[in-house]
Amino acid sequence: MDKIVFSRKYRPKKISDVIGQDFAVRTIENAFESKKIAHAFVFTGIRGVGKTTIARIMAMGLNCSSFESPTANPCNKCINCKEILEDRFEEVLELDAASHTGVDDVREIISYIKYRPAKGRYKVFIIDEVHMLSNSAFNALLKTVEEPPEYVKFIFCTTELNKIPITILSRCQKFELNRVSKDKIIVNLKNIISEENLKVSDEALHNIAKFSEGSIRDSITILEQSLLSSDNETISTEDINRTLGCTGNKLLLEIYTEILKGDNKTSIGKLNESYERGANPDIIISELMHLTYILLRVHATKENVSIYEEYNKEQIDLILEKTSLSMLNQFWQILLKGKEEIRIAPQAMEALEVIIIRMVFTSKLPTIEELVFKIKNEKDNDLNFNIDNNDIRNDLKKILDIFPQGKLINK
Repeated sequence: MDKIVFSRKYRPKKISDVIGQDFAVRTIENAFESKKIAHAFVFTGIRGVGKTTIARIMAMGLNCSSFESPTANPCNKCINCKEILEDRFEEVLELDAASHTGVDDVREIISYIKYRPAKGRYKVFIIDEVHMLSNSAFNALLKTVEEPPEYVKFIFCTTELNKIPITILSRCQKFELNRVSKDKIIVNLKNIISEENLKVSDEALHNIAKFSEGSIRDSITILEQSLLSSDNETISTEDINRTLGCTGNKLLLEIYTEILKGDNKTSIGKLNESYERGANPDIIISELMHLTYILLRVHATKENVSIYEEYNKEQIDLILEKTSLSMLNQFWQILLKGKEEIRIAPQAMEALEVIIIRMVFTSKLPTIEELVFKIKNEKDNDLNFNIDNNDIRNDLKKILDIFPQGKLINK
């Protein structure tokens, strides 16, 4: 028998086990305890934050036979709970609206509603990706959602709330699920690692949490895929980087350091080393943008505690010494523009090399602060000061080669 994949094995089975959705969990628990359960719900949020999981838990809780009344934390052991977990409970119907978009699919649900449940307390209709329903399907569903029989509950899940008609939304209780924080994702991964007797480095866990972008399911999937690519039950940072197609913090900091040294050859060499290891150019530039953002934020706020959790302290301190707010802002503009260039370039890696060359060139330029200081000194020392007669204009022209939207004003 095949092993159950991690994302299903460690899927929450009680509302209290749902991670990172405290408001939704508390509200649903209170509704069940007070027996004030709405007839229709909408859960919205990015992929993998618990929309369908909560819907299934609610379906179990409404029909759990171990309790005399609905509960937010079902037993998972009674016959009703087991059948719902195995997707064979006849009173819980789950519909994927992405592949059942038409009015006929909705009419089939409506025809099924008129019969009272033969087993369990409620008929529960879970419609995933509900925004994919056609307008005619929504219109056919409207009256039933407005006034359903007392034994019917609707639970809608969507990643695009704005595409659901307001006439449907106004008849539902709406829950906007959050992105799960990196800290909570890491704690959850550590629990799985402990349960599975795995070994994973802290850097690898931070990379998983960063690239999962707040999705619990994505983080678990990345962990399992990395395990499959490793030779044993020890998952290295390199395993994670190969799975994600990313550079890795060590090599990323080395690339950034060489850029600040003004060394085109070594910078591009390390960039190609990352590419040969399997890193994706689009992900590489995203990593460079993330690091630049972190450095910008440290310079702007003077708060640098969290940066050391993600990157090597010695290398980061060296980079912080060699950068300024002005330089990092220029780097950010280059990378932001470069992100689009990589998308449309015939060869993404060639475009990325050009972007690195721009960053190296910019690192050699005087900062705005240095230029202002230089201009001020020249003016103080020369009553006939004119930008046209100075080397300063050459420096300004170099900056405008990188940022052509600027203008020279000679006053």
